[in-house]
Amino acid sequence: MAHPLLGLPPSDATAGRPAAAARLRSSRVRLANLALEASLRVDPTFRDRFDDLALRRILRDEDRHIEQLARALETGEERFVADYGEHIVPIYRRRKIRMNDYVTILAGLREAALSVLPGEDAGPTTELIDHWIARVRHHRRLPGDHKGNSLVRFIWKGAGLGDDSVV
Repeated sequence: MAHPLLGLPPSDATAGRPAAAARLRSSRVRLANLALEASLRVDPTFRDRFDDLALRRILRDEDRHIEQLARALETGEERFVADYGEHIVPIYRRRKIRMNDYVTILAGLREAALSVLPGEDAGPTTELIDHWIARVRHHRRLPGDHKGNSLVRFIWKGAGLGDDSVV
């Protein structure tokens, strides 16, 4: 892995699959629309949870998701999607997008990317997105993505006698 602060050379843009990356970049706008439609198809309640402004922001973010996937494909380094996945988590939390919904967005991106790429590039693309999803799923354990255990909440609040300020 190249690290410019250590004086190492930058990542080689021809080490991976540059033709697949070029194909993703050339059809970026169509691919972003396909990815959002696929996300809505994967989870039908997705449209109910987000208004039009949030869906437009997700559509705008798809462009950056596609670029990071293309960089990872052309260099053969999964750090581009893994580091970006770690970077986008606080931004999505601020926008009130749960990590399960982010996984749905990535599943839609996988479906859209595989519709554009030829068969021999499907394996590496699926591996990259699976690695990306694995890094994002780690953050589902943080508060805010689920209601929590009601029994533990009942016990923790001291038998749950009307005080919601503790938990």
